[in-house]
Order: sequence, then C-alpha cells, then structure tokens
Amino acid sequence: MNILFLNGSPRKSGYTVGVMKCIEKGIDSQHSVEWIHSYDLDIKPCISCLNCRPNRECILSKDDGHNVWHKIRSADAIVIGSPTYFGNISGQLKILIDRNLTAFEEIAKSGLEMPIPLHNGKKAIMVTACNAPFPISQLPTQSKGTLQAIEIVFKAGGYNIIGSITLDGAASKNKIPLEIQEQAKILGTTLQS
Repeated sequence: MNILFLNGSPRKSGYTVGVMKCIEKGIDSQHSVEWIHSYDLDIKPCISCLNCRPNRECILSKDDGHNVWHKIRSADAIVIGSPTYFGNISGQLKILIDRNLTAFEEIAKSGLEMPIPLHNGKKAIMVTACNAPFPISQLPTQSKGTLQAIEIVFKAGGYNIIGSITLDGAASKNKIPLEIQEQAKILGTTLQS
C-alpha cells in the first residue's frame, strides 16, 4: 500500500507534522509512506486556464506540481495536514491542491457535468493544529474551517474519511498530548487495513 502525506505546514518540527508523524507510527513498515512538504515545492499557482480538463495534467511549464499530480493519482491512501490559517488551510497547500484538481476528480471541459471522483473508497485522514483553545477552536474561523477545506478536497475525490485530529491550543502547549498521540497512531493503523 502506498500512503501519501501532504504537509501544509512550513514547520517540519511543528505540531501539524508532529501529529502526522504519530499517524505514521501506526503504519506497518511493509507499506510505502511518502511525504510531500508543500513549502519545499517550486510550484506556480493555478491560472484557471481550464486546459487540465477533463482529465489531464496542468499545462503550465513543468514544476513540482506535476510530480505531485502523479503521486496523488497513484496513492492508495492519503493524509493531509495543515495548520489553521484564519479558518483555512495554508496558502502553499491551497496552491498545491488547486494545481492538482484533476488528480482528485475528472471534470468535463464544459464544467456543466457533475465531476467524477477518482479515488472512490480510498481512505483519508485530516489533521490540523490551531492556536485557539477548545471550544473557540471549533468556530468556522478556526480549526473547523480548516478541516472543512480539507474535507471538500477529500469528498471531491471520493475518499472515505476515516478520521480527523485537531490539536487545539497549540500555542499554549510544549508537546503533543498523549491522548492525541494515541488517537493518531490508531488512525494510522486503521488507514492501512
């Protein structure tokens, strides 16, 4: 099984990546795990030319976005994590997802037909870290909005979302709480089954 981790955080030692690594700990070594750090990529933003439709790669000059397209298409399961940026995913992760729309779903050139999900039934997990404490973190302008943004991507692709993790009050913590670590590891185990 090929499991793809898409990290939307600029901090590779921050809470978002830390929780994602806890998920990875639940995955058996027999499976292939690949990480993509959106902030490491040389990727141009989508220009809305629609030439990727219905089912093609982006026509912009080759950059890291093209490589990610193939990795999303071939992954058997996916984990997307992002810190909460004003109730949304990070800008760099948004650029990555926008550029890879047709890696998630097939869209008719006219745009008038219903999109066709390309990953029906594949498992997915959502992760976010939010500085706001619970219950404020559950507001749409906080982690709830970030998870909704990731959920939109997963639903468009037809994924089976098996769980989500929110690390609330990240600014006041000095480590990932044990209950979050355990929850993440269990999700990693579930992801591979």
